[in-house]
Amino acid sequence: MTLVEALSRALVGLAGATGAGWLVSRPVTWGLTRRERFAWALASGLLVQAVALLALLAIGVRPSGWRLLLLEAIAGGLALAALRRRPEAAALERRADSSLLAWLLLGVAALAWLVFLGESVADGMWGTDFLAFWGYKGKIVFLTSGLPRRLFQDPALYFAHREYPLLVSLSLAALAAFVGRWNDQAIALLYPVCALATLLALSGFLERRVSRLAGAGAAALAALCAFLYKAGNAGTAEIPFALSAVLASSAAIDWLSRDRAANPWRLALASLFCAALKQEGTLFAVLLAAVLWLKTRGEGLAPRRRRLAVAALVLPALAHWILLYLLRGNQTRRDFDFTLFTPERWRELPALFALVAGRFLRIGWTEALVPILAIVVIFLVTRRGMAAPILPVFPTQIFFYAVAFTVSSFDPLYAIDGAFRRITMSLFPAFTLVLCSRETR
Repeated sequence: MTLVEALSRALVGLAGATGAGWLVSRPVTWGLTRRERFAWALASGLLVQAVALLALLAIGVRPSGWRLLLLEAIAGGLALAALRRRPEAAALERRADSSLLAWLLLGVAALAWLVFLGESVADGMWGTDFLAFWGYKGKIVFLTSGLPRRLFQDPALYFAHREYPLLVSLSLAALAAFVGRWNDQAIALLYPVCALATLLALSGFLERRVSRLAGAGAAALAALCAFLYKAGNAGTAEIPFALSAVLASSAAIDWLSRDRAANPWRLALASLFCAALKQEGTLFAVLLAAVLWLKTRGEGLAPRRRRLAVAALVLPALAHWILLYLLRGNQTRRDFDFTLFTPERWRELPALFALVAGRFLRIGWTEALVPILAIVVIFLVTRRGMAAPILPVFPTQIFFYAVAFTVSSFDPLYAIDGAFRRITMSLFPAFTLVLCSRETR
């Protein structure tokens, strides 16, 4: 099989998932731009495709491309039949400020994305995290046409992080089923497609809520995030998680702004997508729920509506955790030494946290000084915009990363050097929503 044929089959798998996701997500994407709806369709489609794969595994049928397409078509058809009369028009996109600068920025974003596309397909997937757990579990699922219990029970496979969510591994296995074999280059197509959806979600949301220039600027800033969109991150969960954070943030901003496109079901979908990708996705959803609760208190919003928003963000993540627990049982973590939280060891925490925080600052400031200073200048010369309420989510998320490194059972500095850039940069595309929504003084 040639690479072109393998890529074509993987593209069919992604297109099928997106098509099913477009139909399934229609009730919650009314009022959004077409670019946003594509991003939500991809997120929904990956979830539908994972469920279809699990359904085939559960009945003992070997997954294949046509079987997955059939189940996705059934899911899309059921969603279409269940949808009664519902407005379908996309949001009106702001075109009054279609300046040359906006088009140049969109061109920069497109060029950066094309470079990432070429790198991903040319190199395939070779990162340590891909080889050790995301890709390892996906390859096991594909080759065995099952979800072996030993993945979660064999002590020898502890290196594969049995406690991690499974959506990334299931998506890789599903694309391999479309290709017909485990082809690293072909299934790596998932990552530039997720990156494209992220850029489209950013530009579409900010064009709808702010201006075309703001949307183009956010897309360009995110696309140029070299720590995130690089070949080494293909095969990991960071790039899909960046998409989930953008979708969750945009849904939360719409809700806080009481925009006509606000929808609690979209909050729920974003929460489920976040939680299914990474463990910290649950934390991100919970932090957004806290922001929605605190920011709407005293604003005349009915308590029932506040509780609805919080439930929409918290319950799907909780349900996902319960489902994983039923699927694989309790998974103990040897990565963290939780005895540090006991009264006998509290005095050790300040010194460990100071060590971790110092390493954070050295890594962040020395290697990203110019963009950090640029962000500071932007905050100084602009005033808060509509996305300002969710700003505390980002430093709080990083604070919890620091806490996690502090109680690491192993060398926290080694873990920081290997993971800090990647896990923090996955938040940057969502952060550009805050940055580019700020208003000039």
